[in-house]
Amino acid sequence: MATSDNITITETGADGTEQEFEITTGKVEDLAADDQGFAEGAVEAMFDDGSTDHDAAYMDYDGDGKFDTAAADTDGDGVTDTVVADTDGDGKVDAAGVDADGDGNLDAMAFDTDGDGVVDATMTDTDGDGQMDEADIDGDGVTDYTLDADGLPTEEEVSTNSVEFTVGEDGFPVEDAPTDDSDAFADYAEQPAADYGVGADPAFVETPVDPGYSASPVESSDTAASDADAAAEAEQQAHVDAATDAQSAADEFVAKGDYAAAADARETAENEAYAAGDSSMLGASDSSDLDNAAYKQEQAEGYQAQQQEHIAEGDYAAAKEDAQNAGYATGDADYLAGGDDHTGQSDNDVYNLDNAAYDQKNAESSAADAEWYANAGMDDAAQSAADHAEAFQASADESASRADEDSYNYDADPSSAVETGGSYDVADAGTYDAGTYDAGAYDAGGYDAVDTGIDTTMPVDTSGYDPSSDV
Repeated sequence: MATSDNITITETGADGTEQEFEITTGKVEDLAADDQGFAEGAVEAMFDDGSTDHDAAYMDYDGDGKFDTAAADTDGDGVTDTVVADTDGDGKVDAAGVDADGDGNLDAMAFDTDGDGVVDATMTDTDGDGQMDEADIDGDGVTDYTLDADGLPTEEEVSTNSVEFTVGEDGFPVEDAPTDDSDAFADYAEQPAADYGVGADPAFVETPVDPGYSASPVESSDTAASDADAAAEAEQQAHVDAATDAQSAADEFVAKGDYAAAADARETAENEAYAAGDSSMLGASDSSDLDNAAYKQEQAEGYQAQQQEHIAEGDYAAAKEDAQNAGYATGDADYLAGGDDHTGQSDNDVYNLDNAAYDQKNAESSAADAEWYANAGMDDAAQSAADHAEAFQASADESASRADEDSYNYDADPSSAVETGGSYDVADAGTYDAGTYDAGAYDAGGYDAVDTGIDTTMPVDTSGYDPSSDV
């Protein structure tokens, strides 16, 4: 141990109890002969070049006189990023953790719970808060549950699982462990750090589904390991295919303008992509964006229904305001979903209702003129003004009818038509039921009017009207 370095650290427990640990830093050949077996396996697990000529730090954590914990800087940035341990005292590495983002906290951990050299359980910190929050403890690559605030499973969660989860006590139970000296867990760290989500979309941090860490299985397990790898690859590919199909359905729903159905399909795509550890097939608008788009679409439909009510009441100024709000909501929905522009109908309605409101205002002014002239005994002028009022009102009604979807005169914009009411069948990925669009289908009586903040019930004030002004 001539070239190794020793330092002593003191750990203080929650109850104030102090415990000293000696940390030895050096290469495998620098260590005592009794420690070289564990150290060699630890270095091979942490570095992927097949060499044991690396510096690492070693510690006897349980105080039995043998090294059982090792840590190293595997990427050469000067910061320790990988730690491995022998949790059951058999001298072999059976647990490993990686700090993939350099924040000083472990982001992923893997365990060999039965001593066969294959990863059986994983825990992952998916949100980067320093606490493991998802665990797969049965080795199927699928998250079994999320962890509580203390970073460990609750008693209820453990009691409902078939695998004994005893981190922090006696390690993991070893059942039918290999009896030979093969270093079955040596290549745990051969997966690059990027496999744990470094540089990936934070919303889809990969949970390893392919064990892929056992580079030196015992002779008799070659066939079983190969079958397990093939099964894991097939399962991962099934998730990739399901995610791809669901994303394709989401894209088709968006193209039809059915943002609610698109949100459902996209959520399925996200779940499958998470299970696959691959988000490359996902589009730009996520399920949250599409949910918001669907909400905006509902708002637009509400404004359109309110527009119909105001047209029926003859309040064209209020109907114009509804059409504008419908256009804003539709534009927001299209933007969030990444869909085509469906605001053309609202633009048409705003134009026609603007003309209707203008003519209606002139009709009201002419009616006021007629009343003034009549009170002044100017019958001819009163009749002329009344005629003007009638003509203006007829023109207003004509323009408003172009914005009335129940009118034969409706100025419809085909580019604004959408097919809604579709659904995505999760049980049969890749199939979906598109809805239909009915331009005149709305229930005005059942609509909860949207409060625009504008009081459209106020009468026009003509008290200050000057009859000598030109209309």
